[in-house]
Amino acid sequence: MPTHTMLGRSVGLSEDQLSHLLDRVPPEGVYTAKEAALVRYARVSSETIAIDDELYEELASHYEREALLEIWALVGVSNMINRFHATFHTDVDKEVLDAVEAGDSEFGACPLPSPAATQGGRRA
Repeated sequence: MPTHTMLGRSVGLSEDQLSHLLDRVPPEGVYTAKEAALVRYARVSSETIAIDDELYEELASHYEREALLEIWALVGVSNMINRFHATFHTDVDKEVLDAVEAGDSEFGACPLPSPAATQGGRRA
């Protein structure tokens, strides 16, 4: 999660927003309605196969069709990369991990739980 945290901060996500990225339904007021729809889509898309009409309509009320296609592609590629890392237990660069876990750098501590660390990872 450290690189996700760094990327989130680099695009302006607050610590409160970062800490609620894993929520299926984020608390009211953490995200705008548009952001909350996107977070919900990413979570549902990452956990299930079908996106129901209600969630699709919510997204479509905030985003044009071209943007929906870009969101679909970004979430899909992110899921593919995450499944690779989950399968092969790839290592996070030591510098990145140290900076984020220390909490005393420009990145701060990671508010999301990290999966259990492995020694050396599995190689593809």
